[in-house]
Amino acid sequence: MKKILARLFACGRVGVLSEGNKVGTEPVERIGTGENPEKKVEIESIKEKIKAKKGANLSVIFDRQLKTRKGVMEAVTKVTRIVARGGVEYDNLGIVQEKRDNGELPSENAGLPWGEWVEYPLHIRHKDVDYARFYPASGIGFKPQVSYFLDGVEVSKEQVQSLCLASEFPKRDEEPLCFTIKAHNVAMIRD
Repeated sequence: MKKILARLFACGRVGVLSEGNKVGTEPVERIGTGENPEKKVEIESIKEKIKAKKGANLSVIFDRQLKTRKGVMEAVTKVTRIVARGGVEYDNLGIVQEKRDNGELPSENAGLPWGEWVEYPLHIRHKDVDYARFYPASGIGFKPQVSYFLDGVEVSKEQVQSLCLASEFPKRDEEPLCFTIKAHNVAMIRD
């Protein structure tokens, strides 16, 4: 993964992958640019990729610049790789049904806590920002792989933690039931 992430940054956020997520020769262009004022193109590309592999496990890489403490001039970027599914029905997920049965979740879907569906179950918009909805992979115990970059150079989490706001490193007791990711942060989706 380190080679993949290095190439994402070295090539202006263009990755190069081959089968098995090893560095190869097939160019994979970044989906989101983060600079595109007309974000519909980005979210449409993401939705096309998800629809083509609806419910299948996909490798998704996304990145974002972290909020830093006052006076920090360096750019801190977090790059995350997850294996996730898209285009699935939240209410049909086994874990959701189990949590509804044992009372951890309401018996009926209460809807989104923020934003609104543009295209259920793929696309949410909140305050004129587009988001893609993903769900944890099925059948595998994949843990997200996270890398941190300080001004484009890969560093450890410990090296950037003191530079960033504490809210950038939340403590989680449970794995999330879904991932809602800003469309312009999605760098790559691959099956």
